[in-house]
Amino acid sequence: MENIHLSNAINYIEFLRTCGYYVSLSGFEDRFEPYTKDLLSYEIHLHSICNYLKQCKGTQGMCVANKRRLTNAHVNRVIYSCCYAGVEEYVIPVIYEDIPIINVNVSGYRDTLEKSKERKNQIAKLCDQDFKRLYKELSTTPPTKENVLSFVKPLEYMLVELYKHCKENKSNKSKSTKVIYLKAMEYIHENYMHKLSCESIAKELNYSTSYLRYIFKCEGVTSINKQINNIRLERAKYLLESTSQSITEIAYSCGFCDSNYFSTTFKAKYGKSPKKIRG
Repeated sequence: MENIHLSNAINYIEFLRTCGYYVSLSGFEDRFEPYTKDLLSYEIHLHSICNYLKQCKGTQGMCVANKRRLTNAHVNRVIYSCCYAGVEEYVIPVIYEDIPIINVNVSGYRDTLEKSKERKNQIAKLCDQDFKRLYKELSTTPPTKENVLSFVKPLEYMLVELYKHCKENKSNKSKSTKVIYLKAMEYIHENYMHKLSCESIAKELNYSTSYLRYIFKCEGVTSINKQINNIRLERAKYLLESTSQSITEIAYSCGFCDSNYFSTTFKAKYGKSPKKIRG
């Protein structure tokens, strides 16, 4: 279902990313139904270090727990802080009628806060040398708060208009299949880099495999396995265009166990091989 406010917001986020700002969204829960699924794609932090931390055995689950803490904090003012691993970011709450409805995150910075240095050193003990290498790729020169607020302001207007549209058209009936579908999609977005299947997701969410397939048939436009592949391929495309990681490294970091299979499915989706996308 297309919506002009959603399209404007997504296009503007993509524009900011091309300008070098790592913009993502958080804390929106189900306030933007029926567009929650679309916004979930912009909840993922794009940095290579974030992808690494989700795969590292010593830190698995910490990113998800950190996200839950931020959501439960109900941020109502602009803050500049860092995650458990020392990755610094701005969190800008979008306020409508005195209620925070969504957060805009601008992240990808390091070593400007004492606590970020301390947390980085603690997490480094749980990781291999790749952590330090990827951490160094983060910027040591974050933009000023005034600068961030100036380029985020148009996005705030777009998100408020989208929220108002959703609020005005919200159904009073809660649809259980939609709730389960969004839980599954959120889980896929958080774990696409791991081995996933309909069976493993159903087990995690405490539903039968057949019922989860039924949910995706009711609510999704593709099967659950295709949704998993689509999310992995979207992430891989971003990494191909924005990092110097090898194609094999990107394939494995996005959950593909076979680089040849990755190349085949990538070309089927985008019409070009990973090598040609990179240029």
